[in-house]
Amino acid sequence: MTNYKKEQRKKEKLAKQMAEKLPQPAFDKSPQPPFSKGRLSSPSLIASAPIKTPPVRNNSVSTKTPEQERAEFALQHITDFAKNSDEKSQKEFNSYASSMPFMIHANGLGQTAAFYRRKGEKNTYYELYKLLGEWLAKDGRPFAGKSDLLNAITQSDQDAYLAAQIEALLFLDWVKKLASAFLAREENNVGEQQP
Repeated sequence: MTNYKKEQRKKEKLAKQMAEKLPQPAFDKSPQPPFSKGRLSSPSLIASAPIKTPPVRNNSVSTKTPEQERAEFALQHITDFAKNSDEKSQKEFNSYASSMPFMIHANGLGQTAAFYRRKGEKNTYYELYKLLGEWLAKDGRPFAGKSDLLNAITQSDQDAYLAAQIEALLFLDWVKKLASAFLAREENNVGEQQP
């Protein structure tokens, strides 16, 4: 077996494992009213058709979509940051959050994380580094259980790294949108008329 085929099988296995971790939709298997050529066979069946109520969900199992989980995590951290930071820091966070996805596309997750980390713990760059690291270290994410983003990047295999890079871009899309909505930002006065 060639190396290419081994890599393909490895990637397929990883994709299957990641798909198994996603919550599966529950389908209602109750009997349906009889249909006749795509329509109900009589008007009386409309009144007697059972009304389906959504099933009661077990709160211990997440029924949120991955997008909802990303948005909720980002929103919680951004609103906390907004409460505990000044206007200058908010503008910086907003600017850096907007540029981080491009940097990942251009340089890769590892290079971007190293750039954001090297700015120091008291810098706004570090807030984004920490936020992304916390997200990727959550259960069900590519670096689950790993406390530091750069350590996780350097100790992971190629498949986990690529999965983390994709997840980072998806998560940062929410961070960018929510930062723009909830944090102070530089005003763009181009094309606006002054009173």
